[in-house]
Amino acid sequence: MKHNFLFFFVLLSMTISSSQDTALPEDLSGDFIFVQDLSGKPALVTQKATYRFENKWIKRSFTNVLTKKDSAAIYSSYGFKNKTYTPVTFNNQIHFVLNGGGFVLSLSNNELKRIDNSVDQKNQFSGAVFTHNNQPYNYGGYGFWEFKDYITYYDKSTAQWEYLVSKSKKLPLGRWKMLFQIIDNKLFVLGGRASLKESNAMDALLNNYFIYDFQAKTFKNKGKFNPEIPIKSSNNKGFILEGKKAYAQQNELVIIDFLKEEINKISSKELFKNLDDNYLVFESKDTLYYISNYKGKRKLSKLAVSELVSFKSTIYPITLPKKKDKRYLFILIGLLTGFMIWLLYGLFRYKDFLKELILFDESKLYLGNSTIEISLKQHKTITRLAVNGQMTSLELNEIISTKNKFAKSHLTLLRQKFLKELNSVFQKLTKTQTVYINELKDPNDRRFLIYKTTQEVLKKPSFGGFLFKR
Repeated sequence: MKHNFLFFFVLLSMTISSSQDTALPEDLSGDFIFVQDLSGKPALVTQKATYRFENKWIKRSFTNVLTKKDSAAIYSSYGFKNKTYTPVTFNNQIHFVLNGGGFVLSLSNNELKRIDNSVDQKNQFSGAVFTHNNQPYNYGGYGFWEFKDYITYYDKSTAQWEYLVSKSKKLPLGRWKMLFQIIDNKLFVLGGRASLKESNAMDALLNNYFIYDFQAKTFKNKGKFNPEIPIKSSNNKGFILEGKKAYAQQNELVIIDFLKEEINKISSKELFKNLDDNYLVFESKDTLYYISNYKGKRKLSKLAVSELVSFKSTIYPITLPKKKDKRYLFILIGLLTGFMIWLLYGLFRYKDFLKELILFDESKLYLGNSTIEISLKQHKTITRLAVNGQMTSLELNEIISTKNKFAKSHLTLLRQKFLKELNSVFQKLTKTQTVYINELKDPNDRRFLIYKTTQEVLKKPSFGGFLFKR
């Protein structure tokens, strides 16, 4: 019973797995281009017919008679396949642009024909082919032994390819096999390959990231990208998945979100089994369609987008965080260090200054580490002497007798007593018997007395005031 159940489970798994794959048409022979038709259905385009998948393959042969011009493009030696022609849609029709530039084929009304007046340019192999505002473009590519750094566009009025003139003075290095997406009016380009002259490296990976703005007609360099990202170039054009650019390979899907500047790598052994990367992958109605190839048998395979969440996912930032410019930090540290040295030096000078001079403020006299209190009248007297260098007896009388009026002889006694007390204060401070305030005859009028200090007495400055005044 147990063995029967196991057999049933394996059979059921194989049935479910095979139901995701559909064999290609039996009469399909030779090359074909795998496309998404205008209704979103998978379709195979050959040189003679289309096969549209609607639960089964529906064949429609082309009705037009090919001209020599048509045949030169459709039956060229390059073959008729996805590697040769890139499907693009404009004018509500599917078109095919030749890899390398030149031929443009139109698929409409059950007819396949060539519509360009160009030539096989062989000038932009593996360039970025896309449409913008209903106009086909081709950026970069390789041809005639050099990588291209310009954009060409298909001029529908002349049916020829023309150069798109850029206003940028410096263009990004020419390349091919780049990762890209057109979003609104901007072309985002990431990585790619080119030969580097400075290192003689052939077909080397490029590590920069930039944007072309179609309105400003300028390139904007976004710098180097994160070297850890899982994809840096691609041989295929990728496809759009929920508004983001995606690139598929066996067991892996890489989704690039250029607006958020991050890449999501989804990986699983069950993802895109037997994927044939000669053909494109596309999304339609929450289903991914692709061509698988197992032991030479090609099939149409599909995968529900909802299944992607069950696989392992890793997020990578496209660009690395910018390193902070430490020059400003070093400058700031240098300035702070210089300021601290200047401050400490000023502090030592301030202390030395206080030690050498007799200083005063509103309530005290200072000399070195010694202080002594003074009265308000003593403070006024010292201030007058410090500012003017001397004072008259009349000025001293105003200080010691502000309200009462005394006789001249009595004022003389008061001045003598006041000066004696003030000199006593200085002597206690300095611990000497030196007389610091002397009474002298006014040299201009010897009838009057003046008073002078025998040593400079300064108003004690604040530390900040001392620093910025000296």
